[in-house]
Amino acid sequence: MYPRETSSVGWTAAAVTANVAGANILVVEDQRAVAGALRMRLRGLGYDVVGIAKDGNEAIERARELRPDLILMDIRLGEGIDGIEAAHLIRTQYDIPVVYVSAYADRDLLDRARATQPAGFINKPFTTKDLLTTINLALHKQEEARQQDQVGGREAKDQEAIITADRDARITFVNRHAERLTGWTRDALIGQPLANILMTLYELNAQDASAVVRRTFKLNTEQAVLADDKSGKDTLKPLTDARGQCFGVALRMSESTTRASLAAMSQASSALRFVFDQLPMAMVLVDKQLKLLYINQMADGIFNAHSTVAIVRGQLRATSDQDHANLANVVQRAAARGQLQAPDEVTSEICTLRADDDRRVILVATPVPADGNVTVALLVFESPGYRPVSAQVLQQIYGLTRAEIVLVQALASGHSLEEAAHVIGIAVNTARTHLKHIFIKTGAKRQSELIHQVETGPASLPLRLEDPL
Repeated sequence: MYPRETSSVGWTAAAVTANVAGANILVVEDQRAVAGALRMRLRGLGYDVVGIAKDGNEAIERARELRPDLILMDIRLGEGIDGIEAAHLIRTQYDIPVVYVSAYADRDLLDRARATQPAGFINKPFTTKDLLTTINLALHKQEEARQQDQVGGREAKDQEAIITADRDARITFVNRHAERLTGWTRDALIGQPLANILMTLYELNAQDASAVVRRTFKLNTEQAVLADDKSGKDTLKPLTDARGQCFGVALRMSESTTRASLAAMSQASSALRFVFDQLPMAMVLVDKQLKLLYINQMADGIFNAHSTVAIVRGQLRATSDQDHANLANVVQRAAARGQLQAPDEVTSEICTLRADDDRRVILVATPVPADGNVTVALLVFESPGYRPVSAQVLQQIYGLTRAEIVLVQALASGHSLEEAAHVIGIAVNTARTHLKHIFIKTGAKRQSELIHQVETGPASLPLRLEDPL
């Protein structure tokens, strides 16, 4: 514990002027020259400036990536959100202390700034002593709060299990207490639809779970998760910025959250992971931005063996920029189709990634709609080199016509339906008609199933092949 005076004055002069060596600081300043001068000044005082952001949105992103010990935030940042809004979002999601830096501020601006509970203010122009004292006071207060948390001294509200979601109702933050209570890690929850978690935790149906989330956003007031819960322990609370606008919601959970649901959730999650890992099929789940949500063992093995695709910072990424742009477009198109088409009518998109030695990784993207949000399932196939699917096998097993065989071969080589039609010189509508006949003959219901079937062969393949002798 850092030294404190016994009087109400608070921190001793020694405590606030003794430099906290090596503290990581993020500087948010839209003027490059000012930011550079401040960085040199801070480094001269022994701090480590881990980054500089020029606007509010970049500040939020850098705070998420770097997790600095403290942020020096200029209030006025030109275009976009100002420093106050950025600080509010950062404090809410990452609990990083923010010290405001400003040359001038009117009363309304100061009132907005105070509402975000900053760690301090520094008025321009400032002296080295002002900078040192304000930063160290903020760092000491933050350190004391952490130490109190470790010994159980934090107030009860800080011990609550909290999960937050953004405007799209997808989870953005999970505190440690929520991890312990739910049994899920932060990485497993981030990016998931909040309504899905409510369904599992509170045994709600999809309609009721989505309704309570929408109601919280619409009314901008705290809502009980369960309509008949009068205790007020499990609630959804709107997260608002300094202007009162709702930018997300926070789920506050109590220890009494249904333990049976949590146990069932953990068992079901483990069982599904085990089943998917045993499948002789490589499968990946991503969101529209290619953020990795799930990968089974076979897909992980393919990615490790091929240089064409990798997982970088939790995101699926093709090695070459051109392939990555193609992959991103394919996933986004698949997600868009999932929002427009009925579940039994969705079609797939195909992306082929080729290595220098002509080895290929084929990704078949199929949308998986859920409560208004769309996750994209990627079936992954690898090939040592280009080899067209045997026309004879396709004719013998499935009875395909010559035109249908050519279309299947084009699809299996990694082309989309539109691309395949162009390659073999037929109209897209004609290709769609052929594809419907192919589905009937092969028994496949979707393009992804068809590609998997012709690449691996049906389970009855050994019985249906004619004896070559």
